[in-house]
Amino acid sequence: MTRTVSAVVAAAVAQHATKPVYLIWMDWDAASPTPPYRVATWDDDISWNSQTWVASGAEVNGLNATGGSLRLPIDGPWLSLVMNQVPRERSIEVYEYHTSTASPAGSDAELIFAGMMDEATITDGGIRISLIEGRKNKAFPPTSIGPSTYNHLLAKGTRLYWADDIVIVE
Repeated sequence: MTRTVSAVVAAAVAQHATKPVYLIWMDWDAASPTPPYRVATWDDDISWNSQTWVASGAEVNGLNATGGSLRLPIDGPWLSLVMNQVPRERSIEVYEYHTSTASPAGSDAELIFAGMMDEATITDGGIRISLIEGRKNKAFPPTSIGPSTYNHLLAKGTRLYWADDIVIVE
């Protein structure tokens, strides 16, 4: 499948060095006062996918297929949000926003990480939240059922009566 790239993306690719811009969606409770569900690692708000991604001072670090970390500033709504709503087991998605450093407008983003927030560490330098892969989709309850093991097979020709039906083992 071919796709035409916008002039903004073409300018970004042509640069010698780029600083990635990330759009981050966090699954905080809707009950929290004006929750920052969607934030950007850019100095200004970004409009993408018919949504506004708020400039936040957030940083994404060491992101790969199994996890990474998110650093949020200690000021603003973050400290209160992390203290009142535990981030552990909350969904997070990180999109890389392909743009030139001159202007973030008119570009496109790609989902590069979907997982869960884990532990949060609060220091004077900020709030660090560990990110882990989307194990929520793979998790099993602690009492999960293992594969069946058969140690007694019925003899060939045995008749089983099931309501009005008769099943014969072959």
